Amino acid sequence: MNFTPLLTAGSAVHIHLTATILALLLGIMMLARRKGTLSHRLLGWIWVGLMLTAAVSSFWITSIRGSYSPIHALSVLVLVLVPLAVLAIRRGKVTRHRMAMTGLFFGALVIPGLFTLLPMRLLGRLMTDGVALLTLAQ
Repeated sequence: MNFTPLLTAGSAVHIHLTATILALLLGIMMLARRKGTLSHRLLGWIWVGLMLTAAVSSFWITSIRGSYSPIHALSVLVLVLVPLAVLAIRRGKVTRHRMAMTGLFFGALVIPGLFTLLPMRLLGRLMTDGVALLTLAQ
């Protein structure tokens, strides 16, 4: 596997990738755990921080042409919806909070994450190289 493109990517890519992977893993755990507990609230604040970090860091990641792409609209949406979801739970709107957080998890992490695995994307190239390497090894 050729990790050079990932290793030579800018710090914004590293920050963004780290925040999204951690948010994805923590989000899976949060969805599976009991809600409303102290640990849920504490881990929730960490998840919120990771999501906001991922969204903000994305503005330093531009396309090959050096401009923003439509995916950056998702970052703006995250910057709006995360605070609204926190506000909802603070106001006792549990259903609204649950819907917003679940929507953010799937709509801002899972689905876009799957698109990063396309062959023309950085992570997709890493995966393709890894599969090719495994095939050659057999």
